[in-house]
Amino acid sequence: MTSTQPTAPAPHYLSLPDARTVTTQAVRAAAHALDKVLREQSMMCLTADPGVGKTFTLHTLCEQRPTLPALRLLQRPQARPDDLRHSLHHALNLPGDPPQDAGICDDYLRHALAHTPRLLAVDEAHQLSTSCIEYLRYLHDDPTPQVTILLLASRPRLKALRSQPTLLSRVTTWHHMEPLDPDEVLTVLPAFHPLWHNTPNRTLTHLDEMWAHGNLRRWAALTHQLQAHRRRHPDHPPDPDALLRRLHHRLALTT
Repeated sequence: MTSTQPTAPAPHYLSLPDARTVTTQAVRAAAHALDKVLREQSMMCLTADPGVGKTFTLHTLCEQRPTLPALRLLQRPQARPDDLRHSLHHALNLPGDPPQDAGICDDYLRHALAHTPRLLAVDEAHQLSTSCIEYLRYLHDDPTPQVTILLLASRPRLKALRSQPTLLSRVTTWHHMEPLDPDEVLTVLPAFHPLWHNTPNRTLTHLDEMWAHGNLRRWAALTHQLQAHRRRHPDHPPDPDALLRRLHHRLALTT
């Protein structure tokens, strides 16, 4: 059983009109894992293959917990600790510019983080430098800030995080998100977008086997192609194989 929201609060890939947020099995499993680490105020790493929906799941989980103050950071590759400090300063809406002195900036951040338990979520965490990971360790180990740290990482890049002894001894939950299984595709896609409402199950299965493989980003791309076809040919139902050929052609041009 899946649940939906009529208006998606989280941004869908390609900004699909009329797309809905669907609480899939993977999202529910991630929510259960997150609630556990929130109670412990510990560290968690959420991983998935590209396109399965790590970032979208983060947005969804935060929207489902409106009373949870969440700080969401996306750092550039090989960012420095000062970059993290400045991002946190802005995410906390602290007045003025971040102090240039690292010690003073840390005091401001520790004071701001001391009053309310918060979720600190860092997307693309596999790109963090060792010094930034050490800074997250500092925030985690300091008894003053009340933060739960959630790291989002691509599964193919997970080795970069697991090679950090600092994280191995502190991350209490390594949670991997799986793509949609074939049976779930048949319920999720009609809930995800009205264009799939009356699509026969055999067509959804065919498209998933040949193209999407349970990957939500690929399903979004397929939905985008279906919308374009409907605009150009409103009186002609799309041929699934033609859509697949168009997608495979576009993929070949970008690789």
